[in-house]
Amino acid sequence: MEVNIYEKKKALLIAVILNSLIVISQIIFGVISNSSALIVDAVHNLQDVLSLVLAYIAAVFMVKEPTQRMTYGYLRAEVMSGFVNSLFLMGAIFVMIISSVEKLLNPQPINGVIVIVVGLIAFVVNSLSAFLLGFHHHHDHHHHEDLNIKAAYLHLLSDSLISLGVVIGGIAIYLFSIYWIDPLLAIVFSIYILKETYPVLKKTFFILMESVPVDISLVSVKKIIERFPEVKEIHDLHIWSLSSKDVYLTVHIKIDKENIKDIDLLIKKIENELRKIGINHITIQVETSNFNCENIY
Repeated sequence: MEVNIYEKKKALLIAVILNSLIVISQIIFGVISNSSALIVDAVHNLQDVLSLVLAYIAAVFMVKEPTQRMTYGYLRAEVMSGFVNSLFLMGAIFVMIISSVEKLLNPQPINGVIVIVVGLIAFVVNSLSAFLLGFHHHHDHHHHEDLNIKAAYLHLLSDSLISLGVVIGGIAIYLFSIYWIDPLLAIVFSIYILKETYPVLKKTFFILMESVPVDISLVSVKKIIERFPEVKEIHDLHIWSLSSKDVYLTVHIKIDKENIKDIDLLIKKIENELRKIGINHITIQVETSNFNCENIY
């Protein structure tokens, strides 16, 4: 297992370095050759670098123990970086769409040769990185839990295809001087990238806002608790998640005074029902019916 994690980190690190080199060269040559498609590809490659770094962070951080201050440990690190990452990417892509539309309306000459060469290099490096990660992914017996690596792998794959598109555009420019094909490709790729990024932004936003996890319904949880005859009323029910594996619930339940002796058993029973639907950190506050909040003051 240790070897595996080390190997995985090594594969991720190599992919990060290769992709960073692509991003830099694509931006430089995109500006030199005047190609929007190259720059959009660079932005998407940058997203890869970020998602690879994210997978790396997750591999390192998620195993850190909780501290006195960070009582939950660093479980949210993954979600936080996913949110910032996708927010940044969407901003960059909107800027690219605006500049591509501008270029589409008045096409400018583009150096096709540079576009072809840089696009080809990007295509090769992306395919190589995807192969590296895919290889480690398939040869890892624990791969069912490694969604980060899988996401990075699929990302690189979609990226190779975009780079291929850039190359084809470059060939059309070189042979037939069809300059408008470049901004057009840039816009198509941008829309595709937005379509990919939006769900990540939405999902991480809701987790950071402490929303009820998508696969759990508040109404059905309420029903599960109310099914117990001892429970007279429930309020202040909250369900939220810290990571895909850690789902928390807090609730106040009212019971009759005479049921107070069986309270531990009741709580255990409720907890068992809730665990069945994937809630694994449960806090239940019990109140008796003839206890009235107003009496305190």
